Order: sequence, then structure tokens, then C-alpha cells
Amino acid sequence: MPAAASVRRATPAEIADWDALIEANPDGGHMVQSSAFAATKRFDGLEPVHLVIDAPLPAGTALDATGDARATERIHALALEGRVSLGRYWYMPMGPTATDMAPVVDALREFAKAEPGLLVVKIEPHLERSPERIDELVALGLERSRDMQVMTHTVVLDLAQGEEALFASFSQMIRRQVRGALKKGYRVERPEPTQETFDRMHAMMLTVAGGKGMAGMRERAYYDRFWSEFTAAGTGRFYFGYDDDSGEPQAGIFVTTAGRTAVYKDGGSRPDRKINGGSALLLWTAMQDCIADGKLAFDLAGTPPADRADDESHPFYGLAQFKLRFGPITSYLPSFDLVLHPLRHRLWERVVRRVEWRITKGPDTLR
Repeated sequence: MPAAASVRRATPAEIADWDALIEANPDGGHMVQSSAFAATKRFDGLEPVHLVIDAPLPAGTALDATGDARATERIHALALEGRVSLGRYWYMPMGPTATDMAPVVDALREFAKAEPGLLVVKIEPHLERSPERIDELVALGLERSRDMQVMTHTVVLDLAQGEEALFASFSQMIRRQVRGALKKGYRVERPEPTQETFDRMHAMMLTVAGGKGMAGMRERAYYDRFWSEFTAAGTGRFYFGYDDDSGEPQAGIFVTTAGRTAVYKDGGSRPDRKINGGSALLLWTAMQDCIADGKLAFDLAGTPPADRADDESHPFYGLAQFKLRFGPITSYLPSFDLVLHPLRHRLWERVVRRVEWRITKGPDTLR
């Protein structure tokens, strides 16, 4: 009989050390599993639930530090709990991720059944997408859902290869822009996370689309909350670029460093520039810092799916043309619903949801 996985709630000590613990996850941890992200999502009325999963490994899958085969792997998984009229739901952003998902899904199902009023658990293992993997999860009794995260389709760069090899992997245009911006005196600074920094960053983000900002932008208060939580946790930092002596940044980015994958979360720039290549130099500077910090990957956070990369109607088309000069698109698994109460879930999906979201504004995490 195959070994079983186990699920429990994290202890207070584990929650206090959460950001360090997620780095030991099989996927190395990610921004959306972090303590700062959990705190930020309270803005949307979602309460964090910290779970610890011990999952069996297939025989001979991995070795521990002594060279002996390990029998299990531990996963620290964040669930975000929301409430709707028909019950509660959990959304587990980009997780849980295990070498063998079958025992994890079984254990999570049994654990969730004991949670009063829990309607569904939405999971999205951070594994590269393939028809075989999707079929595998559907065969475990999960219902395929939509792509929840903009990072489901994205460009992920391998930082472990080191600066020289990473820089050489960029397109010739990006390499030329970085070198040109440096030569012409483009200056990169790492400003403190003050209200003035927040104001400047947001103003640069709004220069897109004639002052409306990029597609999918949230309200200003959400960004202030996000930046505050990540910088306070020590897992987020700003980079501002200057192409003159006016004291006003020409471009800015915000990068998160929770887990082993850094994420280019936000960016913006003034359309009037005196030196080209500043945006590329900002990202390259952030990548160099992340390599020095021991991060393994750098996620450029969002592109169209690979088959729509040339579709000008896609809201991420313009951004993707820039990001694709750093590397190719990687697509991860979509979300899946672990349905606990099929009749109520079906009633929610087919009737109640459409009515409730018109009446009560909130995060459409169960869609």
C-alpha cells in the first residue's frame, strides 16, 4: 500500500519563521507563499491559513545531506481563506508543490473534509504545464479551473548559472541597452521604502495607457499595503533609475525576494527619456543583487501564453515584447478545484456566484 501524506496546521513558531521555511519547499518558495503576501491579502478580506504537509517520496527520488535516500519531503503551504454565502473556501497560490502529488491531494482532501463549512480548496502546484500533468491531476478527482496568477505564463531566468552566463543568455538588444545605459551615465539607486518612494513609484506605473496604468492594476491602497508588507518583512526592495540630474526618477521597479525565486512585481517609467536602456539596466541590477543573495530564479511576472505571444490584443502583449528579450515563456499548471461539497459547489458556480459578486465587491478567488 502506498505511503500516505499528512496535513496539519502550522505551529506559532513555524508561522513566525515562515519565510525561512518556505525556502525548503520542493519548489524553493515563492512570493505568493510568503508571510508578507499573506498579510497583504487581508486587504481583500482573505485570512491566511498556514499548513504543513509531510509527503512521501517515491523510492530513491532524492538524497539528503548525508547521501542517504529520504523517505519524505515537507511542504509549508499557504492557504487564503475567503467566505461566500454558501460556505468558506481556500485558495493555495502556486501550491502545494510535491514530487508526487497523489498522496498530497488525498491527504489535503481528508484534512479539508474536517473543516466546517469548507466548500472547495483551489490548488495550483508550481509545476511546468503539460497535458500529461493536467490529466494526472484530473485523474486524482480535481476539477480544472482557470489561470489565477499572472505568473502562470511568465519568463523565469536561471540565476544559479551566474552573472556571466545569465547576461550572455539575453538578447543582443538587451545586452546592448544595458551597456549603453551604463556608458551614458544612467544611474540606479535603491531608495528607502518611504511614502515619497511609494508616490513616485505609483506615478510611474500610471504613465502606461495614457495615464490609466497597465491592464489589471489594483487600487492605490493595495499597492501601498503590498509594498509596506514586503519591505517591512525584508523581502522587497525598490530600484529607481535616473537619466539626468533633476532628482526625479525616469523608471522604477519593485522586486520581491521571498523564497528562492525573486519576482519583478511592479514597474513603471516616464515616457520622456534622455538615455535609452534604463529599464533593462534596472532589471539587470536587481538580478545581480539577487544572485549575490543566493536566489535561484528571477520571475519577470507575466506574459501571454506562448501560443498568444504575438497576439496584439492580449493585455500583456506590449510588456511581453520586452520580457521575451530576456528569455522564453514558461507556462505552469492552471488552478484546480478540490471540491468537497459537489451540489453546493455546482449551485455556487452556476447561479449564486454571478449574483453575489454583483452585490458584494471582493476578490473573485473562487471563480
